[in-house]
Amino acid sequence: MWLIDSTLRDGEQAPGVAFLPGEKIRLAQMLDETGIDEIEAGTPAMGESECEVVRRIVALRPNARISVWSRALGRDIGQAAETSAEAIHIAFPVSDIQLTAMGKEWSWVKDTLPELVTYASGLFPYVSIGAQDAGRCTPERLAEFLELAGRQPSVCRIRLADTVGMMTPLSVVALMRQVREILPEMAIDFHGHNDLGMATANAITAWQSGATALSVTVNGLGERAGNAALEEILMILSQVYRMEKYTASTLFSLCRYVADISGRPIPPGKPVCGEMAFSHESGIHAKAMLTDAAAFQAFDGKLVGRESFRTLFGKHSGRGAVRDLLKAYHLTVSDEQIPRLMGQIRQSAQKNKRSVSPLEVFVMQNNIAFQNACEKDKMIK
Repeated sequence: MWLIDSTLRDGEQAPGVAFLPGEKIRLAQMLDETGIDEIEAGTPAMGESECEVVRRIVALRPNARISVWSRALGRDIGQAAETSAEAIHIAFPVSDIQLTAMGKEWSWVKDTLPELVTYASGLFPYVSIGAQDAGRCTPERLAEFLELAGRQPSVCRIRLADTVGMMTPLSVVALMRQVREILPEMAIDFHGHNDLGMATANAITAWQSGATALSVTVNGLGERAGNAALEEILMILSQVYRMEKYTASTLFSLCRYVADISGRPIPPGKPVCGEMAFSHESGIHAKAMLTDAAAFQAFDGKLVGRESFRTLFGKHSGRGAVRDLLKAYHLTVSDEQIPRLMGQIRQSAQKNKRSVSPLEVFVMQNNIAFQNACEKDKMIK
């Protein structure tokens, strides 16, 4: 497995997202701490400021390989070489719709690819080329592209891009089968977009089917609906396939940092980093979690730098979870008080359309205890 993080390139291409130079440097450092194999640090053709940031990232001497992205233009490749990045990725349109949109003919790809690869190989140790919109390319066209790429000795990897997220896991399997029949030894990178919500599933399926690298972004940040999410891919590799290559303990802080600098809040239900990803309200779930944290979670939240799990209180809470909460703080609730307390919790949750915090439960319990004490005092008098 070789993970390529493209948050600094494809992630920043998301509408309205613009990272400051210092933020890019810090993000590159955080990505390197997770053990990411390659950081796609930017698009040099955007200008000197972009090139300077890439140079500063390279100067950090990270463990990750630093690569840059380029259009299939000689001047862009030349400008990219000024960044001192180790690797370059050159994207070629392969579907009819992409070729037409760019005003190109298929013959242009066939004529240009060998020339540009030769040029780039004189400037970079590693040259990757991409089949842009491979998911909507005809099998015949794709086969021709793969055979052409395979004849270039300096190409170290080919990227298959599901540019508009139209593929499904089964179509990914078929794609990889075709690729491996033509190029059984070539390193293959799958770059999936999330327009139909399948980017992570498609990426994992590509790897299961023969891809050797996956392109990802933190929080799935990217154009339109984004890309395959780094944190999801990394935890699938860790928990499903028991791969210990990457460091997960800083994932939560990494995801929050990218959310902050991108201005894109993390949805509460987002896997791994969403606020509710390790939260439980259902009485059955909450009780089981106290016995075994794996009962209703794929993994312990501590693995990604969060709490193991947390119990929230609301309409679906059970008495046991409420008793356990109070007991943990050395508070008690009598059998006659618990129905009133449960009623107040459920009423508050429905009225305010949110969970009830532990502090609010404490206040409710104290109020009920105080009311009971007053009622007893009146009876005595």
